[in-house]
Amino acid sequence: MKKFFAKKHEQWAKQKIALFLSNINLSPNASLLDLGGRDGAYMERIKDKLSDFKVLIADIDQVALSKAQQRGYETRYIDGSKEQFPFGDGEIDCIFCNSVIEHVTIPKEEVWQTGNNFRQRSLAIQRHFANEIRRCSKSYYVQTPHRHFPIEAHTWFPLIGYMPRVIQVGMIKILNKFWFKRTSPDWNLLDEKQMKEFFPDAKIFVIKKLGFKKEIIAIKPFEPAKANVEAPVAATVVS
Repeated sequence: MKKFFAKKHEQWAKQKIALFLSNINLSPNASLLDLGGRDGAYMERIKDKLSDFKVLIADIDQVALSKAQQRGYETRYIDGSKEQFPFGDGEIDCIFCNSVIEHVTIPKEEVWQTGNNFRQRSLAIQRHFANEIRRCSKSYYVQTPHRHFPIEAHTWFPLIGYMPRVIQVGMIKILNKFWFKRTSPDWNLLDEKQMKEFFPDAKIFVIKKLGFKKEIIAIKPFEPAKANVEAPVAATVVS
């Protein structure tokens, strides 16, 4: 079972990269930031397709970033206590954010607690995260698992994404004792309506697998800056 899901995961990852490259329209030498890219392992898998771009890795995990540096990537640390990412407005040509936004929720020390308005608080935090992506990038690709796919992406267990929070947390505690896929209940899954609200200037792709909505991707293509061309000045004829 674990090998089956791993094989499918690799297959789907390659399809996502193809979708990204065919829709983002990046110019050569553009800066490409893998937001939440940890140790750069994902970028390593596809680096042959990204050789034209300047790839950076950003994450909240400094240990992971040190490994990304060892792989030769420029890195930026994201301080989770800060309101803004450490980038200026429009500084990054393209942000690539794969299976990250669903984990941008309440403080990690609170995720095992129930009755803490988890979803409402998480949606507000995710909205701010989306706004920061839009603020500091000219284009972006943001992917997240679909809330209504029957096999939940983080547990690989059927229908757990539909359960009320209190049951969901209890189930994950049990699954972590014997199930082959272990996780922390720090994720808040989204649907396409929420992604449209978070990324109003993007095109929303809903990817289906086995007839079910599996993931949602928001893509805003890169538009190279247009050179300012001054209008010709009409010649004055002096008689």
